[in-house]
Amino acid sequence: MNLDPFLLYLIAINAVAFLAFVIDFHICMRWPAVDDSAANSLIMDVFPIAGGALGMLLALFIITGTGRGHRMNKGNIAWWFLAIVCLIAWGLVAAVRFGFVSLDTSIVGLATGWNLARLKVLGIYLAAINLVTFIVFTWDKHVAASGSDYSRRAPEARLLGLSLIGGAIGGLLAMSIVRHKTQKWYFVWGLPLFIVLDLAVILCAHMSGLI
Repeated sequence: MNLDPFLLYLIAINAVAFLAFVIDFHICMRWPAVDDSAANSLIMDVFPIAGGALGMLLALFIITGTGRGHRMNKGNIAWWFLAIVCLIAWGLVAAVRFGFVSLDTSIVGLATGWNLARLKVLGIYLAAINLVTFIVFTWDKHVAASGSDYSRRAPEARLLGLSLIGGAIGGLLAMSIVRHKTQKWYFVWGLPLFIVLDLAVILCAHMSGLI
């Protein structure tokens, strides 16, 4: 049986990504200075962007499970969400490649055929999730600024997760209004990227007849 070249590529790049992250983990454990270098981060970024996000996630899950604490933490949260974003993006590419989504990129195709009832439900969901995200960001800023019990703070994974599932506009508004997380590059760059990704998911859902 002949496997599709695209599928073979995905299998290969994910295997390479998994091995690369496992090897990099052991190198950084032996020589911590490597872990702090920008060059190392840039090199490792290539693997999920090139399609190896699943391999990267698997490596992160296994590696971070060997120590104490949460698998997602401030030291690796950017890695997790880079892998998740790349996995979604490559999932969309694979959906198109294997015929699950038929692309009609014409203006007429994108503007017509929307299921208004489902679009209304989607609109209500987006309004709700953006309001929730705005409140959570604002609350986290309040707790951080007041210096009160830090156990009441929202983990960064929660803030990024709410933004990823549709609340990025609410997150960006909160960042702008209450000046929260504005020094964290993965919030500054991540939330606009989430908006683009969410729009791509919505358009693909529309073109596949779901919306």
